Amino acid sequence: MKLKLALFALLLPTLGNADILQTGENLITKFGPSFSDYEYYEPFSMNEHDTQFTLWKSKKRGFSDHYAVNIGSTDNVTLMGFKLSQDGPADRNCVDYKSTQAEKMVLNGYDGIAWKSTCELDDLTITSLQVAIMGNEHFYLMRKMWKMPVTDEKVIEWQTLLSQSSVCDTTNTAHACPAE
Repeated sequence: MKLKLALFALLLPTLGNADILQTGENLITKFGPSFSDYEYYEPFSMNEHDTQFTLWKSKKRGFSDHYAVNIGSTDNVTLMGFKLSQDGPADRNCVDYKSTQAEKMVLNGYDGIAWKSTCELDDLTITSLQVAIMGNEHFYLMRKMWKMPVTDEKVIEWQTLLSQSSVCDTTNTAHACPAE
């Protein structure tokens, strides 16, 4: 299934002030200067094939250790359909692929899912954490990926960070934005 996503990455500091929110939906993430790993990453962006994306790559390990936040269209996208679109190719291409069941959640009134996957490719292990949120205006995806061994403690730290993300809407009290 082809997803017709025009993914636009969003560089988000920790939001600490409602004055910096844009009108409409806003992704709220705790990834910012107060997060323990923040100083070890630098932003990277690229425009290619009519898609813009930005991610934070490790200053030491480059793209082998990165975090990305993407915002795309909700057209023809479902949360479970998106997860399947990620799991299918990985399952076909990895020597051994494991993906947890999607953990369903409601984040500030919006449906979301979270999952972890591991892909074994000969001498390489890829671990990925993903949280997807279906907003009314946009589809939001946060992905942390390690293309190297990673400790359980580091995975748990990032799972905690990602689980604290949400979407708010300055024009809809059902999805209220933080006051500060």
